[in-house]
Amino acid sequence: MGKYFGTDGIRGLVGEYLTASIAYRVGRYLGNYRSKRNLILIGMDTRISSSMLTASLIAGITSTGSDVVSVGVISTPAISYFLQNQPFDFGIMVSASHNPFYDNGIKIFNAVGEKLESEVESEIERYIDVPIDSIKNARGQAMGRVIDAASNYHDQYIDFLVKKAAFKSYPLKILVDCANGSTYQLIKDLFLQLGIEGTFIHDQPNGININDQCGATCMPTIQQAIKEGQFDLGISFDGDGDRMLAVTQTGKIVDGDALLYLHGLFTLPKFPEHQRQIVITQMSNYALKKAFKDQGIHYIETQVGDKYVQAALKQNNLIIGGEQSGHIIFLDELNTGSGLLSAIKLFNIILEQGKTLDELVLSYTHYPQVLRNLPVSNKDQIMGHPELLQLIQKIELSLKDQGRILVRPSGTESLIRIMVEAQNQDMCQQYVEEVAQFILQASL
Repeated sequence: MGKYFGTDGIRGLVGEYLTASIAYRVGRYLGNYRSKRNLILIGMDTRISSSMLTASLIAGITSTGSDVVSVGVISTPAISYFLQNQPFDFGIMVSASHNPFYDNGIKIFNAVGEKLESEVESEIERYIDVPIDSIKNARGQAMGRVIDAASNYHDQYIDFLVKKAAFKSYPLKILVDCANGSTYQLIKDLFLQLGIEGTFIHDQPNGININDQCGATCMPTIQQAIKEGQFDLGISFDGDGDRMLAVTQTGKIVDGDALLYLHGLFTLPKFPEHQRQIVITQMSNYALKKAFKDQGIHYIETQVGDKYVQAALKQNNLIIGGEQSGHIIFLDELNTGSGLLSAIKLFNIILEQGKTLDELVLSYTHYPQVLRNLPVSNKDQIMGHPELLQLIQKIELSLKDQGRILVRPSGTESLIRIMVEAQNQDMCQQYVEEVAQFILQASL
């Protein structure tokens, strides 16, 4: 990671870490990339700061003579989709995904809809910190233009999703938690075209309520709501719409691991034999690996982060991969995870199998897991502490093949994430607390 870029673009507290001047500089660099007139796509989520950062990026881009297509509030995967299918030089999504409203981010995609190359990120960082701006301003007719195309691109993305439906209509009653984020309008239009009866909650964004006690990072909200109505299932998105988690009609959470399990059973057999593997990450539940082994499903494990999943899929010529958090990638259709596409794929399985979601996930039971996010001032220094490494090794030996521990730095925040999976909750809690207490003492 660099000074500004983490594992998912630039992200942080707006007005302090992420400012209008930084966004303007990013825009100028991308606008002047390879000293030509570039065409850049920009979308944003519903945060109060998204309009300001978008305006700053646009000002930077157009000041160099490059052009912008602005699509307004839209999901992150939609930006990737348009880049794959239309001749843009870059795409930018202004969003901090699952973070609180006061954070925001700048996610940059290359011309084929993949996360920006680290070499270009390094070049942008150097340019941001150079006091003297060496890029020339465009003048007169050479000034860049802004094309407002929100409704047109919104409809194009809905058309793409509708084509992924295996049925002409879906006789399903679904509860949807929109997280007051990017999918709040897209999902309604999608359901209308697919004939799905949807009940929508947290679909009134006001700039400061995105991810606020709702969405895929707060599943108890939809678990409670689904028990109060008559629904076939529930789905929940995060702020920028690149992940989706589901909940059964009885309130059982179906996370990314469970979704991958279903795709391993019902989607993978449709592929050629050389593509019948799934990419998972280090955070995938121990039970998923065991279930895959029991079912004869092959998998590849990679680092945490959807960009690592995408890279592994591409490198191994595979199609399906994802994370426990709900990022599921179908590489034959999109270069990144899409909550809306993942939802359609799940609906397809439910109707194809003629079973409820409760029945479909009955054979998958995840191990108890405890995850603690510990704020630290220097995560790299803590992670390199030799006594911490020794403690982790001791716990690994104790767990043997009945669980696991994973301690890693967050790629986007000043946190160390401690995760333990074991056969019972008490054991998980004990080992997490042991590591957490050591980190707290080492941080003093």
